[in-house]
Amino acid sequence: MIDTHIRDWLPSWIGRRSPEALRVRGTSSRVSRLSAQYDAEVDAALQRLWPKARVYHDREYTRDRADFLLVVRGRGVMIETKVKSDPGVFRGSTLPPLLDRLQRDGRRLVVLVNQGDPAPARDLISTKLGDKGRILVWSGPHHDTDLRQAVEALLEQTTRHA
Repeated sequence: MIDTHIRDWLPSWIGRRSPEALRVRGTSSRVSRLSAQYDAEVDAALQRLWPKARVYHDREYTRDRADFLLVVRGRGVMIETKVKSDPGVFRGSTLPPLLDRLQRDGRRLVVLVNQGDPAPARDLISTKLGDKGRILVWSGPHHDTDLRQAVEALLEQTTRHA
């Protein structure tokens, strides 16, 4: 059957797609709303912890680019956010394209998960990025100290990437 609703195919035809159209198929709108809210909270935390830093947010969904680039004192750290709707284990099955790209580029990465046990993903990140990658559970200002320590540890590394 042919889709006769021009509003459904015209944005993709002219190269622009709505954020809803960029959402991975099979995810619920609840998870999408949680992700948007989580990203806003992480953005506020980055601004709060590093008020003089530049924070760039990638508005387009892709699996091989991080959600944020935080530039502090001329050094950059990529920030990837992951939202789980349940408190179970986070395995990091969506991370390999991003990790492969960052491994090639030599960039630093902090993955923030809203809840759950990130141990399996920690092993994956360590294997791909070594000491240039961190993962932690961040679910609000009470985890700001952990976030600051993870980012500052990566910023102290000698290689520069903005």
